[in-house]
Amino acid sequence: MNAPCRCSKSHFFGQGFGVVELMIALLLGTVIILGVSSLFSDSNRALTDISRAGRQLENSLYAADLLAKELSLVGYWGEADGPIDADDPANGVLRASEIAGLEIDPYPATPPICVGTGATGFDPRVELGWAMEFPLLSGSGSELNVAVNSNQCSVGASVASSTSSYLAVRRASTCATGVGGIAESNRCRGVDNFFYLQTNGCFDENRGLVGGEVKLYPANGTNINSLLDYERYACDPSAIAPIYRYVSRIYYVNHNDQLVRLSLDNSEGGDIGYVHEVMVEGVEHLEFEWFIDDTGAGNYTRVERTLSHSDAVNVVGVNVWLVVRGMQSRPGFVDDFNYVVAGESWAVPSGSVSFSRTLQSRMVRLVNNGVSTR
Repeated sequence: MNAPCRCSKSHFFGQGFGVVELMIALLLGTVIILGVSSLFSDSNRALTDISRAGRQLENSLYAADLLAKELSLVGYWGEADGPIDADDPANGVLRASEIAGLEIDPYPATPPICVGTGATGFDPRVELGWAMEFPLLSGSGSELNVAVNSNQCSVGASVASSTSSYLAVRRASTCATGVGGIAESNRCRGVDNFFYLQTNGCFDENRGLVGGEVKLYPANGTNINSLLDYERYACDPSAIAPIYRYVSRIYYVNHNDQLVRLSLDNSEGGDIGYVHEVMVEGVEHLEFEWFIDDTGAGNYTRVERTLSHSDAVNVVGVNVWLVVRGMQSRPGFVDDFNYVVAGESWAVPSGSVSFSRTLQSRMVRLVNNGVSTR
């Protein structure tokens, strides 16, 4: 008969782990888990920061490219020579024989910012015709706010930052439109109830065609061929000259740190006005350096940060400056530097020092603007 076991508790635990060993194991496991969690958290935070920085850089590059592309097309009027003299008796878009009884004088010495709506008291066609002489305008955001608040733009636009600059560009679309399959084959916007222009390429003194005449009319798919019936280069009545949509766009930075575009367009109701679009988020500041040629030789003679409408026709180049911040603040991050923008100091707003930001600049040559000492 086996004797009963006389095992003590201490003898039983001696066969496995003691309390001390278990506590040490739990502590080591907790340390390892905390270390792994911290490593994961740091990696996730670093990945988030990289993603935010990438988006910030992408926004800044897109904004700079957008403005650079728009500026490179300043003064483009299809086959028409620039700069355009709106009321030139032979070639202008506002010739007496073309505008019937429309009143065109006196037109404001300072060109309106928003044209084509008729809100300034002039016929929309007259506004757009004169605007072809001023394909480029720029100034402070406060100037744009005056135009918007007086309903010249016919749009519920957001308030522009008074410390940033706006940019207004008037030009022809870069693709020829028309009825039928013309617009589709050119991958261009089809004809709707809007303003279109056309340049005659035919010289025929027997028919009174000097070549280079410009037409500008509001048209639609029903009457566009009868209104814009100029011929192409070979004086072939069956070959119609290209027809281009009129483009008028205004870019500015609003109080929500957004790069905004106002585009002249027609609404679903058929009324023509400016459509408000947010193009890029996080844009805090927009400035320009304008390279102006006073001699007509094609080389700039001075550089200005502000652009008067009289200087606009003599601009041969521009440097675009943008300050773009991240979309989310970074805890513990402080950016209270003064940035040099267009040759002058720009201070980070006091309420935005926790955001990282990127400074972008882009040089653009204005090849279509032409130089005039008019």
